Amino acid sequence: MISDVFVIGAGCSVPYGFPTGAMLMEKLKSFDYGTKFPRKNYSDGDIFLVDLYQEYFGYSSTDNKRQYGKDYAWVLPYTEHENFYNQLMDEIVLPFSRSVRNSMMVSTDEFLKNRLSQEKSNEVDFGKRLIAYEILKAEQTSRLWNIDWIQHLFSRIDQQSNWDEILKQTVFLTFNYDRVLEYCIFLYLTSDKQYSDADAHSFIKEMQIHHVNGFIGSLEEIPFGVVENGKYQEIAKRMETVWEKRQNRDESEKEKYQGFLKNAQRVYFMGFSYIPDNLESIGIPRDAEIIRNAKVYATAMGLSSQNRLRISTYLNLIDFEKRNEPEPMPEIEVQRGPFMTDIIRAAKKQIRSRRIRYENRILKDASAVDLILDYYTLA
Repeated sequence: MISDVFVIGAGCSVPYGFPTGAMLMEKLKSFDYGTKFPRKNYSDGDIFLVDLYQEYFGYSSTDNKRQYGKDYAWVLPYTEHENFYNQLMDEIVLPFSRSVRNSMMVSTDEFLKNRLSQEKSNEVDFGKRLIAYEILKAEQTSRLWNIDWIQHLFSRIDQQSNWDEILKQTVFLTFNYDRVLEYCIFLYLTSDKQYSDADAHSFIKEMQIHHVNGFIGSLEEIPFGVVENGKYQEIAKRMETVWEKRQNRDESEKEKYQGFLKNAQRVYFMGFSYIPDNLESIGIPRDAEIIRNAKVYATAMGLSSQNRLRISTYLNLIDFEKRNEPEPMPEIEVQRGPFMTDIIRAAKKQIRSRRIRYENRILKDASAVDLILDYYTLA
């Protein structure tokens, strides 16, 4: 049974140190692409191509560090490796660097969209490898100690006796390549529920987490934050921009997402940019009739009033213009009972009585997240 569907965008990963599409574009513009090998001064930035194309070089920068310390002059000991390095720089890397720095596009997906032709396929492949590289670096330095929506989500779920059923019955449609959600679930299971690593991985596999545009890979295949993993070739193949999804549309995949949305009692949009192409890719057309029977809650932190108007028109929602100031809560008359059931019952009643104010609205400030989590766990 599917009661709840979360539609998750890049904004949900930002509190944990991950970039949005626009922030990632800025990273690619300022990235040190270097010049042809060899260089006079060696640094970590010189070695990224060896990590990205290990299928050709046969080793990683980690291997090089073990053998030679920080002496990167030894990183390409064979002539054929040096020749291939220079060929990559001339034919792909430097043209890509010039293009991305001069691009007028806002996000990486938009930039790659204009390079989907066969002639530019190598640049698209390189761009995806580089995006994966940046995401894995973000995983490596992520701020998961920040207390934000995922921690609050699990704190609320953990109060339910059927927490495992709740997680397995919830659908997460995420447009993010990163694995922040999966890794936090892994930490919750191993640290708070004392699962073994193997049992935690099995639990996550049973959950309904769908990366709409592809992702880095499972935590078992590529551990969280391992930059020198040697799998960039495979990673790039399973990453798709929304425009590639449209070109290579798999209707059965879209129909699966539509099935989730049709049967959902509640749909939550969190940290999402509401790009029409993204909405279309999961089967939500203009007017959003497919989710008309669900209770819809949508966050819009940082979005302008014009953007909220566009979103509310597309999804047929009400834009909640004024801030969601807390309402005075009446005193709860509590009778002592086992496990404080009276308090919980009274809290649920109060929350339900106020839902009408927030259902099918776009909520633009931080309190929207708390509302969503309350509705999800106290339904």
